Amino acid sequence: MNILKTSLCAALLLNIATTANAAEKLLVSSASGGASAVAATLAKELKFFDEVGLDVTIFDSGGGNNAVSTLVNGEAQLSIVGIRNASKPVEKGIDLKLIGVDTNALTQAIFVRADLVDPAHPPKTLIEKGALLRGKKIAVNDIGGSSGEFARYVLAAAGLGEREAKILNINSAAARLAALRAGRIDAIVGSSPEPETALLQGFGRMLVDPARDVPEIRDIASTVQVARADYLKTNEATVKSYLGAIDKARQVLRSDPQRAKTAYYAFLAREANGVELDEKIRDAAWATVVAASAPTSVLSPGQYERAQSFFKIGPAVTYEKFVDNRLARSVAAPE
Repeated sequence: MNILKTSLCAALLLNIATTANAAEKLLVSSASGGASAVAATLAKELKFFDEVGLDVTIFDSGGGNNAVSTLVNGEAQLSIVGIRNASKPVEKGIDLKLIGVDTNALTQAIFVRADLVDPAHPPKTLIEKGALLRGKKIAVNDIGGSSGEFARYVLAAAGLGEREAKILNINSAAARLAALRAGRIDAIVGSSPEPETALLQGFGRMLVDPARDVPEIRDIASTVQVARADYLKTNEATVKSYLGAIDKARQVLRSDPQRAKTAYYAFLAREANGVELDEKIRDAAWATVVAASAPTSVLSPGQYERAQSFFKIGPAVTYEKFVDNRLARSVAAPE
């Protein structure tokens, strides 16, 4: 009897210990994954989340509006999304908090079918590039999200309305590339490694590179980490651990870029069902990813002001109302 009691007690204690040590599950929705979630991707692949007791799932929700909806509806605890998309619910009175910056550049480019651009006489100005899109079929990840907005921005630069082109919603990067290759669409608004794939495989040409063609958005907060205010209030320790793992991933990105690159593409290959990218495409895309990655999660008032102006975030969504840097500052590595 004593032996039985001892065994039962041991089993109970083991169960309690296992439960106490179980990793906390955290669902993170992403607008498009890849380049717009590089720090979180690295933290996941390098098991930095595991080290702080988090079981993090990063899922592509197919566009910024969808990503924000999963957060608002409680389907995800955190979201990595364009700052404009993140601000929209706040304008309507929903209390979301921007808890960190993910990318400090627009990660999307516009590239077109190779035959649409004469290499000897390519369009040079943003006006000329926008004019080339008149009447064209432009595939985006989310018509109402940042990809759709960037297409409209470039059309507007040429004095064109969105109805003067056909903006199509195609959620899959593979499907967008296949459609461009086959000539079923004329242009794509997409993130790395999409443009690099089209250019290096010869069926696409770069039209609008935001780093070169839209200088006013260089070093501007573009993709951000967002949480519901109520979740943040009751789960500060969890969010702090999450941001700490991400900051550790940023340090690897700076100190050991080869390790970071290997981990990043291991994640992409797995998420893309084992599809392997050509080495030249990987190298070109990786350069874009690194250049866009924010050096810190902390967002200053000045940085927010610039983003608010460019992305036309409503004046009611003030820095004080929207941004909560407390946890990002607490885990930031010293410069």
